[in-house]
Amino acid sequence: MIDARRMEVYTALFDQDLNQIQVTSAEIISAESFQSVLNQHQIIFFGDGAAKCKTVLGDYTNAVFIDDFLNEAEDLTLLAEKKFNQKHFEDVAYFEPFYLKDFIGSKIG
Repeated sequence: MIDARRMEVYTALFDQDLNQIQVTSAEIISAESFQSVLNQHQIIFFGDGAAKCKTVLGDYTNAVFIDDFLNEAEDLTLLAEKKFNQKHFEDVAYFEPFYLKDFIGSKIG
């Protein structure tokens, strides 16, 4: 979970086998966030955006917060090595970055 502005985070939801349950998205955290999942399953929140969730969702018994885990570039080394060993490389001439939401610029002046 990555902190965004105000009460927004960038997040995705995975099960214990790392199967993606919820696609990567920008979420505005409210009392209803993750409610349907938290009512039936445990969710472990971590990353620099988890603190926002803790203030709003901390009363759920199925909400577990790991306070001292921050996302670091070095955490991607195993994933990068796996892609390298599979010879799965990006063509940098045609690669398009994955932006979590559309950029909306503002006019100055």
